[in-house]
Amino acid sequence: MVVKSKATEVSVYRNSVSVTRVGSVSLPAGRSIIFIQGMSKSAKNDSFSVKFPTEIHAVNIQVVSYEETGEDLESEKIAKELSELNYNVETYSMLIELRKKNGDFSSRKDISVEDQEKYLESLPEKLFGLRETINKLIDEKEKVSEKLKDAEAEEEKPLIMVELECEKEGEYPFILQYQENSGSWEPKYEVRFTGEGNPLDVYMKAKIMQSSGEDWKQVKVTLYTGNPSASQSIPSLPSVKLSIYEPPVERARGKGAMMDMAMVGGGQMMAAAAASPMMGMNMMNMAMMQTAQATVSEEETMTAFELPDLRDLLSDTDGNIANLQSFKVDAKYNSLCIPCVKDTSFLTATITSADWPLPAANAAIYLKEVFAGNVYVNPDSEEETFILSLGQDERLNVIRKELPCKTQDVFLKNQKKKSHEYAVKITNKSSESIKVLIKDTIPVSTDKTITVDATELSGGVINEENGVIDWEVEVAGKSSEEIKLAYTITWPKDKQINRSTDYVPVAGSKKCPSCGASVSGKFCPVCGAPAK
Repeated sequence: MVVKSKATEVSVYRNSVSVTRVGSVSLPAGRSIIFIQGMSKSAKNDSFSVKFPTEIHAVNIQVVSYEETGEDLESEKIAKELSELNYNVETYSMLIELRKKNGDFSSRKDISVEDQEKYLESLPEKLFGLRETINKLIDEKEKVSEKLKDAEAEEEKPLIMVELECEKEGEYPFILQYQENSGSWEPKYEVRFTGEGNPLDVYMKAKIMQSSGEDWKQVKVTLYTGNPSASQSIPSLPSVKLSIYEPPVERARGKGAMMDMAMVGGGQMMAAAAASPMMGMNMMNMAMMQTAQATVSEEETMTAFELPDLRDLLSDTDGNIANLQSFKVDAKYNSLCIPCVKDTSFLTATITSADWPLPAANAAIYLKEVFAGNVYVNPDSEEETFILSLGQDERLNVIRKELPCKTQDVFLKNQKKKSHEYAVKITNKSSESIKVLIKDTIPVSTDKTITVDATELSGGVINEENGVIDWEVEVAGKSSEEIKLAYTITWPKDKQINRSTDYVPVAGSKKCPSCGASVSGKFCPVCGAPAK
């Protein structure tokens, strides 16, 4: 006996799905065999479990194919029905051609003119009736063809054979659960900036995907931030051995520290993450549509988001979007300018990493209801704070000018000295004052024979370890501010300086132990597994 089941609950992990289905079956007293439908072709055959009431005893449970049930194939019955419809369409089509042929009296003399006229007058109505019948048959054929397609797909799926012993005849419910790799979800954010002095409004959403081949209709959905991992082996503890280190012989080399200043915060590339220029538009007096949020709970090894209400998870779509939670996060706002890399400014929010309790993900940025672009948010960085780009700031005009270099010989010390000087001018085109964070850099010596001295910083604060200089200035409306940066490099006269640039990789240097993706923080942005 083949019995059907219906999906009622789905637990979606970062790269797998657990499906719960229910059904009922009429059992006689004694021993019987049933075949439960419902598992997909992508299901893990060794992951299923079947539950019955305690008075039902299972003797044997295994996965079988439809052919092994000994049941008549539903697809064969539907194929016969489709064949009959095809025959009927062909028959009525022949009747149309026959009636048209009988309406040709050019070679017939045995029919009176009156009978000919009567036949021709009734012919259109009869042809119309036949055509209408054919159209209905064609519509029915399309429906039956879809039924045949669904039946064939269902017969290709595995069945759960259960041999049962039942003490009492009756209708009994059952539960079927299994795992499959055809589903996943990924977090997405909406970040809304409503004005300086206000916290950021953050909305966490989920994009849910599944390709099981079945639409899960009106199911309870719970999302988990990780993956089932009980099957992963416990790591072994290696022994630690000590020995004397013999350093290799190296030749002295100079290493510059003109780092790519586009890398700020938790390894984010501000220049690459720059949002599109804001476009002015008149907004109607409308509020953003609010929907129910998920119920959040902390499980033993991961966080669970239980979605409100039942929902449809359709197969092979671009994604089902669900709202998970929203919160406000305090931020320090600045217009960030890195003129040695790019002559544009970015409106930024500096956020404490601990205040952002969500995993790394892409975010859509809105500035006072105007879409500004997409950026990648990585709160899992090792830094206490991270910088979030809110889009390009069109209010500021930045010009960085390099003044002529001066090189001179220091005769008494047999050295050369080279002087570098830069001027940065920032113009505020708006009528309101703007707080601007300016970043620049000077080289850092890695050789004791090379000396770098900052001679002019215009009040900037320098990080001696990496040579990064920060200026915090406030530019009044419709005015300009100028800062100067100057430094000298001194080195042996008979040597040449080698300049190199340190680049910070955007994606991080660690690999996820589960999926192999690049990880820059504490958790993998792809599968959610903890980074090691």
